[in-house]
Amino acid sequence: MKYIVLNLYRGQPSFLNHKPEIFTAINKAEVDLLTVFFDRIDGDGVANQIHHGGSKRVIHHFPSEHYEFFREVYSGNEFREGSMGENLSTRGIDESNVCIGDVYEIGNVRLAVTEPRKPCATINHQFGIDGLARLTQEKSKTGWFYQVLSEGLIRRGQELVLLERPFPQLTVESCIQALLVTFDKKVLRLISSNPVISASWRRPAQDYLKTGIKPDDRERLGD
Repeated sequence: MKYIVLNLYRGQPSFLNHKPEIFTAINKAEVDLLTVFFDRIDGDGVANQIHHGGSKRVIHHFPSEHYEFFREVYSGNEFREGSMGENLSTRGIDESNVCIGDVYEIGNVRLAVTEPRKPCATINHQFGIDGLARLTQEKSKTGWFYQVLSEGLIRRGQELVLLERPFPQLTVESCIQALLVTFDKKVLRLISSNPVISASWRRPAQDYLKTGIKPDDRERLGD
């Protein structure tokens, strides 16, 4: 399967104009190419290094079609592309047909899908919409992250080519729904034993299967 890289984005952390107490790198500027390293993108910053960034979350892929969905739901809101914190956008590939562990090639760069993006309240503040982060989860419109397997340059207009699919039963969408929405034990077992998915998804799945406490309930309990 081949897809075309529509746009590329990068940016440095800054304070939100209407929420000056929030320091974030969610706003990205469009660029013609990305220089990709194993642990970072040149010129692309991370504000919260505890919950963002790292070798398992170097590139955030967000389908361009999702912006059309949010513009329809929230008419009057601009939803500028690059404002969800993404580094790469395409059309025709989304959470329903991307799997954990997928290996893609773009030019001389090879990438592996490691986890869905788990939106936080920053998205609500970014657009001034309460519940937006939750809606992205419920509708599986979060995007996903890549680990870099080989460094190089990614250019706009290049092909994104699927090379390997070791876990076809574990789509990005199934992970989002199982851990954040429906708590599907069958899928949670797949997540908990998957060797590729990031620990930030594997551990909550393991905890829920062990304790029966949902991650959101655990947060309310102060765990």
